[in-house]
Amino acid sequence: MTLESHPALHYALILLSYNLGQFSVILGTAYISSKSTFNSIKSIRQYFIVRWVPLLIRWLAAMATFLVVWGNPAVLNLERFMPNFSAHLGVAWFIGLGWDQILDKLLAIILPGVQKELPAIPNGGAPK
Repeated sequence: MTLESHPALHYALILLSYNLGQFSVILGTAYISSKSTFNSIKSIRQYFIVRWVPLLIRWLAAMATFLVVWGNPAVLNLERFMPNFSAHLGVAWFIGLGWDQILDKLLAIILPGVQKELPAIPNGGAPK
């Protein structure tokens, strides 16, 4: 029995690959934010602590869209790019990676407060 012949495992691995693509972008953004001098984020852990609510909203929106698009040839026929199981995993990862970028632009227009980067926070209360 191959992974392709077991539909539940096949779909679970595709979802895992898609989520790894999503997480790759988010982890990269957290790293860049932790190295930036334009915000108050000093570590990757702090980024996730401060931004967990917007990240959860972004993940849910991306998952909902993925569930609508994947396997729905009326929306986007992806089978022509995926002749085998490894291609399915690669395309799912690439969509996870790319969709986060598209979602970032859409959410900045629709919900301006749900972007990945924090604005600079002035240090107004600290002694000089």
